[in-house]
Amino acid sequence: MKYPNFLIIGAGKSGTTSVYQAIKQHPDVFMSGVKEPNFFALEGQEKTTGYDKEDPDGFNFYPWAVTNLKDYHKLFETVEGQKAIGESSTMYQYMPKAPKNIKKHIPEAKLIAIFRNPADRLYSRYLHLVRENRPPTPNFEDCFERGNLWWQKNDLVQEGFYYTHMKRYFELFDPSQIKIMLYEDLRQNPVGFMQELFEFIDVDKTFVPDMSVQYNVSGKIKNKYVDLLIGQQSLIRRGLEKISPTLIQNVRESRGMQKIVTNLRKKNLERVPLSNEVRKRLIEEIYKDEIVSFGNLIQRDLSHWLSYEK
Repeated sequence: MKYPNFLIIGAGKSGTTSVYQAIKQHPDVFMSGVKEPNFFALEGQEKTTGYDKEDPDGFNFYPWAVTNLKDYHKLFETVEGQKAIGESSTMYQYMPKAPKNIKKHIPEAKLIAIFRNPADRLYSRYLHLVRENRPPTPNFEDCFERGNLWWQKNDLVQEGFYYTHMKRYFELFDPSQIKIMLYEDLRQNPVGFMQELFEFIDVDKTFVPDMSVQYNVSGKIKNKYVDLLIGQQSLIRRGLEKISPTLIQNVRESRGMQKIVTNLRKKNLERVPLSNEVRKRLIEEIYKDEIVSFGNLIQRDLSHWLSYEK
């Protein structure tokens, strides 16, 4: 039975999809075909498949997840001698039982975590949910009202408590097993970022992946009819998934097709920037102490995350 020897554990909306797509191009790397299997966070749990009817607030909506060990091993059945075997599940970063489960199953695994200014991460997550027509509440600034859905769901406000979450990992794993990276470094030098990551998982770091496609772009939909044709949940995509799932998988594996589809979707998205006023409130009222403590934990200067202007 095969296990991965490295994991990308988060954080959401911090470039993990782009990294997943880039890392699996390396000839010495095998990545599970399912992105976000979430096994170590959800082992043994029942999963909800119907977002609207069974789970209207989306607390347990992860139909793609793999929650039993037998199916998890199947994700790695086709490994053919690749040196680095991995998967990417951002839920591992914030779900409390994930670190202990990882330690139990794969104690020597290398762990990669990518982090973004938590204020910007939260806003990007909101735009992502708006794009999918399932925002937590109608207005982003509802996130300041403690106790509502923004605070109850782990992948919203609480996902940005990086110190609280990563402290669990540093208590269980040797620091040499943990690679902390920053989203801004990925944006500024994507190839250099990936080559640093390749070195960490001990494969040829001179390999240059194609990073020309920008994945998982968030924003408000301009034209809902266009979105019905080319959006993430388009009628065409849903139909093809039922008729020919292999064709959909081939499209996902083709960077040329992904570039075309992504560019079309981006043109139908409007991204209203987060105001400096709201960013200041997010940092001062919610994230400041966590940012300072996280910087001390990873021994990196994160003072730029405390800036209110961008």
